[in-house]
Amino acid sequence: MDSIFKGLRIIDITKVFSGPFATRLLADYGAEVLKIENEKNFDDSRGYPPLKNGWSGYYEILNRNKKGIHINLSDNTDRQKLYSLCKDADVFVENLTPSTKHKLKVDYATLKAINPRLIYASLSGLGQQSDRKYYDVIAQAQSGLMSLSGTPEQPLKIGPSVVDAFSGMTLAFAIASALFSRERTGLGQSIEVSMLACAMNLLENNLVEYSITKKNPTRVGNQDTAISPFGVYKAKDGYIALAAGSNTLWQNLLIFLNKHTPVDSSLFSSNQKRLSHLDELTTLIEHVFSLYSVDALEKMLTDLTIPCSRVNEMSDVYSDKHNYATGALLSFHHSKLGTCVIPGSAIHFSGHPKIGIKPAPTIGQHNNEYDI
Repeated sequence: MDSIFKGLRIIDITKVFSGPFATRLLADYGAEVLKIENEKNFDDSRGYPPLKNGWSGYYEILNRNKKGIHINLSDNTDRQKLYSLCKDADVFVENLTPSTKHKLKVDYATLKAINPRLIYASLSGLGQQSDRKYYDVIAQAQSGLMSLSGTPEQPLKIGPSVVDAFSGMTLAFAIASALFSRERTGLGQSIEVSMLACAMNLLENNLVEYSITKKNPTRVGNQDTAISPFGVYKAKDGYIALAAGSNTLWQNLLIFLNKHTPVDSSLFSSNQKRLSHLDELTTLIEHVFSLYSVDALEKMLTDLTIPCSRVNEMSDVYSDKHNYATGALLSFHHSKLGTCVIPGSAIHFSGHPKIGIKPAPTIGQHNNEYDI
């Protein structure tokens, strides 16, 4: 069967992470994504590390399977070329500030007049009423997400750009939903996604807890604020993550702990009690875990059906054959980057074939295909 999005044309003028990630997800499943850049105003991520032979691995993983089109949106003649592409496009994706897209005459009203069936997807930091520049770290701070990581003494930024990634996923879902709606109604529409709103959806129970208790959650480092034991613990030679997320799993862990040291089970008889005595429980667990290597612990705990994993570093992830067998990772040869490992496609459809990976385009690489 054909790829799930085969025949779908998407015009992508987004930059950096969340917008390009959304369109890459669609490209991975067969959409024809036209990456619009020019030599004076190109995607900033082309300069982000890792860099090799003048090419960015960061840019590569966000823009694979796309086609490169050179158009200068500030030039009236070039803008007409964009309008021509919009006549046959299904989706237009942008992450410009509201004032900029009106200045460049690529706003929804302008493009809707050219193609009423167009899905116009906008990604912003704070919504379409604000021109504020925005990045993942700002969203983590403003949403309160950052206040939930770290120690009681200091908040901690989450390592990867999780709000960017989640915003991209949300935008891809919104685009697919709007396309589904168009199948029913025949009508295009404008859709808006803000990074701040997406970050709010990553807060789990913490905001609703404050609204009920009027107490800010306490930062508990590598532990969890709602479940215990549920976090990262030190072993003899490294760290292991443990998730005893039910009373049954706790009882299994309790049996293991009791084999090594007496445990006052009444002190930890419920999840709420375990949370109330989090420091004591962490000390107890790490005392027992210090007797074993991470590998030995992982095997013993897995045999007890307790979810766990060593805390892998990139070298561990890179060398784990299971990641390649499942398609979570792909070994990919790039003309400039050489052989490198990239994320695979996270969704597998039984009724549609997997898409081969094509490298991210150079600026204007495919202009000739579209008579530009």
